Amino acid sequence: MRGLLIKDFFCLKKQLINYAVTIVGVVVISILFVLSYNFGNIHAGIVEMIDSGEGTQAEVARFASLALLCFMLIPIACAGDIKNLVTDDENASFYKVAAALPVSIRKRVGSRFITGYLFIVVGVAIDFIMTIVLSSLTDIISFGKCCGVIVSFASFMVMNISLFILLVHFLGKGSAAYANIILCLIELVICIAASFDRLKGFLFDSDENALSDLYDQATGFMFHKSYILFAAAVIVSGGAYFAAVYIAGRKRGVA
Repeated sequence: MRGLLIKDFFCLKKQLINYAVTIVGVVVISILFVLSYNFGNIHAGIVEMIDSGEGTQAEVARFASLALLCFMLIPIACAGDIKNLVTDDENASFYKVAAALPVSIRKRVGSRFITGYLFIVVGVAIDFIMTIVLSSLTDIISFGKCCGVIVSFASFMVMNISLFILLVHFLGKGSAAYANIILCLIELVICIAASFDRLKGFLFDSDENALSDLYDQATGFMFHKSYILFAAAVIVSGGAYFAAVYIAGRKRGVA
């Protein structure tokens, strides 16, 4: 399995370079944002906005915390793209080579899951370091809430990768693009179903507070109930792995 993991990381060499550049950019932008929020142009704009009555301190802090959290989640979001790896394997017909190796189907399938998870682990580690640094520089985010968001988003990305790999095995060779589209549609349907009442209130009932309530509900869930998403990620990833192994054992050209 070690050889398969090394092969995967060599296939993703270009993506790893882009990933490193993205991480450096996110770190720099986040620190500059915090410094400007406390001492620079953003701080001056906030003071002027509050003095003119265009916004309250709570509204400004809420927007600033959302912007900062979005910056911080970029490393994990970038880590979740392993479609290039699957596409490269398909173009090179690597499954033929893999089938000739003295490596079991379980290990071949597992190596792909582990590759995706390792990327996420790196993103999570970087985000935790950023959380420690930024929470000490500003009061717009707290360490506890940031940890909840990081765990929630990482859990979502684990489920995303697991289901993508499962769909690739289910649909067969040459299906990476279709698997990505199907997965996006599934996630969109789930998000709409989970927030249907709030969206309905905003679109049809002219409820101006509907989107604000939806934001509060979503962030509150990520802040305080990240353990639910973490447990869901463990269950989904485990189920996806065993299902992918079963499918790979019955179908050729998918592992």
